Amino acid sequence: KRSNSMPKKAQTSTFEGKRVTARGARYLASRTPKLREEAKVALLLRDTKTSEKSTKALRAVHFLKLPFAKALSRKRPEMKVFEDAASVERLCARHDAAFFGIASHSKKRPDNLILGRVFDGAVLDMFEFGVVSAGAPPTKLVGSKPCLVFLGPDWEGNRLKNFFTDLLRGPDVDDVNLAGLDTVVVLAMGDHDDTITITTCRLDLKKATPEEKTKRNDDAPTARLDAVAEPLVLKRRRDHAPALELWKAALKQPKQGPKKRKNISRNELGETLGTVHLGRQDLDALQTRKVKALKIKHTTDDSLQGTQQGPASDDDDES
Repeated sequence: KRSNSMPKKAQTSTFEGKRVTARGARYLASRTPKLREEAKVALLLRDTKTSEKSTKALRAVHFLKLPFAKALSRKRPEMKVFEDAASVERLCARHDAAFFGIASHSKKRPDNLILGRVFDGAVLDMFEFGVVSAGAPPTKLVGSKPCLVFLGPDWEGNRLKNFFTDLLRGPDVDDVNLAGLDTVVVLAMGDHDDTITITTCRLDLKKATPEEKTKRNDDAPTARLDAVAEPLVLKRRRDHAPALELWKAALKQPKQGPKKRKNISRNELGETLGTVHLGRQDLDALQTRKVKALKIKHTTDDSLQGTQQGPASDDDDES
């Protein structure tokens, strides 16, 4: 049987002055800035026209970003994000991705690779590269946190360094076990050159020889880097700078520690002390409690005079 009663409405609450449901409040709270962000996912796409180099370069980025990467198999027509980024923003919002990569190929821009990131549902910044050498997909242990090495003076103060660090750093962790550090990603940029070489190396810790121990005066193992795949060589073409207000919002961090409570302090014994601020009081208008025992009894003037006269003396009668 169908019940004639109306369906129950979802209980609502407030979140930053907005009236939302409890589920909506939890979702909005998860989107607020955090001191420790969750691992960011990269969404990898292909245009209708791609080349072998651009596809291999996209696959290399996919292997570097695993397991926080999603590669869509279906090709997307007309992915011109520099002219209109609405389609990419919708796809990133649908898959909850903070990064995107697009492989394309055209006569004007052959072997093209676009890498960018999204913040708050809008494209923050993106970079366009030409694939010089796609190399081979690197072999990396899934979930391992790589060590990033930037070679070249042009990285200092470059927004591209911030982008690659955010893309390849992996999840935030408290400590890193040096014995488990096995992958090193080396990003090299020549002097006044727009070519970037990305090499994935395997870190091998070997026992130091007696000569090395004597030279360094310690027993630390010797670190050796071995390339696991051919490097990915990219040539920078154009980029999209972020809007100033959006960039400030992306860099915003919540306040650390508990919220400070006003007029409340603690003494040396750990007791909580409170300060109460009162306005200026008018003592004339202060209403006090009336107690009958403290009330002064007022007498009339006649009764007061009668008590002062008293009886007549004998000297007055004789006179």
